[in-house]
Amino acid sequence: MAVKKKTEARKKQIIHAAATVFAEKGFQDATISEIAKKARISEASIYEYFTTKEGLLFSIPAASAREIFDLMEFHLKLIRGAANKLRSIVFLFMHSYQQHTEFAAIIMLILKHNKRFLETEGHLIIRQGIRHINKVVEEGIASGEFRKDLNPYLVRSIIIGTIEHLVTNWLMTGRPENLEELVDPVVDCIVEGIQNRQDPPAHWSMQRMPVNVPVNVPDQGAPGA
Repeated sequence: MAVKKKTEARKKQIIHAAATVFAEKGFQDATISEIAKKARISEASIYEYFTTKEGLLFSIPAASAREIFDLMEFHLKLIRGAANKLRSIVFLFMHSYQQHTEFAAIIMLILKHNKRFLETEGHLIIRQGIRHINKVVEEGIASGEFRKDLNPYLVRSIIIGTIEHLVTNWLMTGRPENLEELVDPVVDCIVEGIQNRQDPPAHWSMQRMPVNVPVNVPDQGAPGA
């Protein structure tokens, strides 16, 4: 058990260092030597856990994405109303990217258009995780909160596409300074288009998301998500 814990701790140490170096240098310019220096271990030690630089890159999203979506699933159980759940989902995405800039840069600027990443565990976890949006939209349709003619996949695509565009622009320009400020405007626009205006459920009320609310988003594996 002690050996297993030590192994997991060392992997997290390497992954955290790699995330920082890849985000700063880009995948092509980053070297295993730089990652080893950042992690304060030898290059040989890195190859004990990851056989290639690309394999190390692909390992970064898996643990972080799993923790984010586990947290999302927990939060959704506590929230009433599909629109409020969508607001929580968008908030958790924006908060996570704001807190973990390296992770955001790797996902949006390096891995987004990498076809080989589509075959990895990290991508599978992300794909399964964003299906929470489909379920929430389907819940809203069933309850009468959302229009009956909605396509959940298209609604999900609009939400994810908007988040990706805003986060990419934030990474490239630094604007806006606080991603969480975009949560309410984004969700308000989306809900305005999908809500059922004719016969909303009696319990429905939409809640706006306060900015700078502490959320326990796990660290992505810093030494010591």
